[in-house]
Amino acid sequence: MLAGSRPGVGKAATSRRLAPLCSPSPGKSKEAEIKRINKELANIRSKFKGDKALDGYSKKKYVCKLLFIFLLGHDIDFGHMEAVNLLSSNRYTEKQIGYLFISVLVNSNSELIRLINNAIKNDLASRNPTFMGLALHCIANVGSREMAEAFAGEVPKILVAGDTMDSVKQSAALCLLRLYRTSPDLVPMGDWTSRVVHLLNDQHLGVVTAATSLITTLAQKNPEEFKTSVSLAVSRLSRIVTSASTDLQDYTYYFVPAPWLSVKLLRLLQCYPPPDPAVRGRLTECLETILNKAQEPPKSKKVQHSNAKNAVLFEAISLIIHHDRLGWASGYQAQVPWPRLCRHTVMQVPAVSGRPGCCLMTLRVPGLDWAAAVCAGLFAGRVFSVFLDISRTETL
Repeated sequence: MLAGSRPGVGKAATSRRLAPLCSPSPGKSKEAEIKRINKELANIRSKFKGDKALDGYSKKKYVCKLLFIFLLGHDIDFGHMEAVNLLSSNRYTEKQIGYLFISVLVNSNSELIRLINNAIKNDLASRNPTFMGLALHCIANVGSREMAEAFAGEVPKILVAGDTMDSVKQSAALCLLRLYRTSPDLVPMGDWTSRVVHLLNDQHLGVVTAATSLITTLAQKNPEEFKTSVSLAVSRLSRIVTSASTDLQDYTYYFVPAPWLSVKLLRLLQCYPPPDPAVRGRLTECLETILNKAQEPPKSKKVQHSNAKNAVLFEAISLIIHHDRLGWASGYQAQVPWPRLCRHTVMQVPAVSGRPGCCLMTLRVPGLDWAAAVCAGLFAGRVFSVFLDISRTETL
């Protein structure tokens, strides 16, 4: 039983009370449904305005009905204060329904925002991981500028605090990401930025995944603040691509270890130029491993397996193109050993309509009915040697 739930009143009992409203009889007209909804709304309004004070469970039940009626497409113009009152409850189910109602129905310009912010501050200060998670979810769901003004300085502290639980760290990272996307000017860069980078070394891969999403977005506008993330990202990526699916059972998707995290790490690395030689060597090994695994027979015939495997592959190719482009632009011709990385079918395509030909790398990927061809561009009148050693080129 969830902490704070009412003894003897579980999920089944709540469902029975909502069933008459949620399951209208088949064949009834739209007018009959509206009549039933209006009757229910009148009953709820009378309960809220009655002389008898409602207990937390009754408030939760009626607020939940209002939320369901709203999701059916009907307007709700009352019950907001009752939902706010549920936020002060110590029972999880009551607080959860209150936060859910606010996330869906309360406008960012509502007069209740100040009361809501006070309740959120109390839950964040409670150090109860369940209540903190609900509060962070509400901040992220609403995501208004008022929320950012109130909590943009508090959420980073929760994220990097040493005693914060993993589940709360995940929520805090994604909450901060939401606030930064909506109001980047209100999220202050400070001491927490150097500490959040080290979350890439966290033992909990859920925390690492959430932190990678946050760092990637922040690094796009503040690359210098997060440049130390490159070596940590390469280190984490190396551990993932060299591991077996049994080593990361909780984060393995159809025999592909942590595909979402791998894609996020590869995207993070695309925010920066090629790393220094020591880190570059390890990154090259990671890319080579990814390309080699793409040629292996599939471990499953399910489309989910090939999708996850190819998602990592294509993001690795994107990183290769990114590094090569920056290498040429800065005057370096050998940032990455392309012939060693790209031991695949390579062709030189002849000129078309008077334009120079371009280089293609064709990946023979098992499980696909087509070959993924990635084109290199032109730079300074020369064809990029992105995927091939010219001496090994086959001409069509």
